[in-house]
Amino acid sequence: MPGDARCFPETGFCISGRIREYWEQNGGLPVFGYPKTPQREEVIEDRRLQVQWFERNRLELHPNNARPYDVLLGRLGADRLEQQRRDWTQFPKVDGDANCLNFAQTGQSICGEILAMWRANGLELDGRPGKTVDENLALFGLPLSPPQRERLSDGREYTVQWFERARFELHPENAPPYNVLLGLLGNEILDR
Repeated sequence: MPGDARCFPETGFCISGRIREYWEQNGGLPVFGYPKTPQREEVIEDRRLQVQWFERNRLELHPNNARPYDVLLGRLGADRLEQQRRDWTQFPKVDGDANCLNFAQTGQSICGEILAMWRANGLELDGRPGKTVDENLALFGLPLSPPQRERLSDGREYTVQWFERARFELHPENAPPYNVLLGLLGNEILDR
């Protein structure tokens, strides 16, 4: 066990080294969740990489890339939709109003509470306070769907919006800021 390991009795797994540093600097538990596996080698897009799975994402080590791109996130939103045999390009396209952020690349918009959560989080790329659109995109990716009602693994229906690397879920039963949560895509993909 590396000397800088941080272990979680909730899952019995630890994080260390660059993955721990990245996890702690870019949102920690609310954004990534608890570790679900040890760091291990996997083949991702025909490349052997060291990865570690978390409840909400997969962190991938890319040692040939300069920081901060030496750790990249899995495209778990897109991967989970593919696993469900759902083609995100077939989702209805939505042009939001002036209070929304619109993305021509996918024909989707981010609005309201989901936009507020999206803007509040992002990877730290420029060393300046606050999050830029590029930093938000680096963490969550582009929106792939409009907000839509879906039944999730707990059997309940929620309004969700899919992104390349996440699924945002509206939980009106929770007080802010916990009224918008990130889906447990790491769990769902690992447990399939």
